[in-house]
Amino acid sequence: MNANRESHHDYIIVGGGLQAGLLALALNYHQPSAKVLLIEKCEQLFGNHTWSFHATDVPAAAGGWLASVSTKKWRAYAVKFPGFEKRINLGYETFSSAALTEAINAVAKSGNLEIITGKTVRELTPTSIETDCGFSVEANVVLDCRGAEKISNQQVGFQKFYGMEVELADRDWPDSLPTIMDATVAQTDGFRFFYVLPLTRRRVLVEDTFFSNTPSHDHQLSAADIEKYLFDRNLRNWTVLREESGCLPMPFGASLKPSGEFPLRGGFRGGWFHAATGYSFPLASRFADSVASVPTSETSTVIASLAKQNQFQANFSRFLNRLLFQLVTPEKRFLIFQRFYRSLSEPTIRRFYSHEFTKFDAARLLIGSPPQGLTPIKFFKSFKEKLCPALQS
Repeated sequence: MNANRESHHDYIIVGGGLQAGLLALALNYHQPSAKVLLIEKCEQLFGNHTWSFHATDVPAAAGGWLASVSTKKWRAYAVKFPGFEKRINLGYETFSSAALTEAINAVAKSGNLEIITGKTVRELTPTSIETDCGFSVEANVVLDCRGAEKISNQQVGFQKFYGMEVELADRDWPDSLPTIMDATVAQTDGFRFFYVLPLTRRRVLVEDTFFSNTPSHDHQLSAADIEKYLFDRNLRNWTVLREESGCLPMPFGASLKPSGEFPLRGGFRGGWFHAATGYSFPLASRFADSVASVPTSETSTVIASLAKQNQFQANFSRFLNRLLFQLVTPEKRFLIFQRFYRSLSEPTIRRFYSHEFTKFDAARLLIGSPPQGLTPIKFFKSFKEKLCPALQS
């Protein structure tokens, strides 16, 4: 996709994922006259993804520009563990790459958003980019919203998944609400659960998800297990509409933390995601709205301020990941999440997912008998020098 090129732009957005799309929408809403260039190395924007979030994750100021993206909404969702099920009465929403593409195409027609695909940015400065073919563009602000850079496997766990969106031929899906964690399945390769979104009565997305120490994933095995999951629910005939897969970093080291320093980074590359859950929408939408709400001269300042506001939550989320991936045996990890949903109130769950949890909330997560597979001696030995820097900041 290409529009008429401008020699100079107000903003250049490098990357064509969720963060880039939200930024373009927010800028169009808050600064409709701003000249924006979005450049992506792939031929297609936004890939083949589904993004979900709690309704309370959306900043109030973002409601105006997010309304242009068509979402599927539910009033609540369920979680399931061996011997324990719970309904969480928090609104839940989801949208697809196709829905975001439609909204962005509508913005591009306004003439102030230029989209270039199939070009790789090899160099960027605070006010310019250069592609691998020598094409250069200048702007007041350059925002690097590409995917996460490679990080050491010693400092990160992985949330990996494979999903199939299927259309059922002869009966409805039995549940009207999403099940965001069905951990009643075999606990292999870390914490494993099925993530289920009933998009319509006959169309459902089922994802086989792992919180694992390794990024490798056998998609064929997951596909077979998803088919068994459907078969066990007395569903025999369906058509696979599409497939999606991914592998998201769940860091517990010092990398991938939000910052206002150059280069100005958004999305996964900038650490604007919930490290302990993998949800990217809450911070990505907050980042987009904050950047779009101020003039270009204040961009770095507002990003630095937002990073400071989320510093405690970012540190504590990484602390939880270290606890999960280094101190809990893989087959027992599901007990951490079972305890989370069994013990915590809905307001606490809401604040945790929205990345707005307090120090009291963090303490509540840690207080009490540790789940099986996490021994107090092993815990204190690991953190004998500094138990949790996040709680001390």
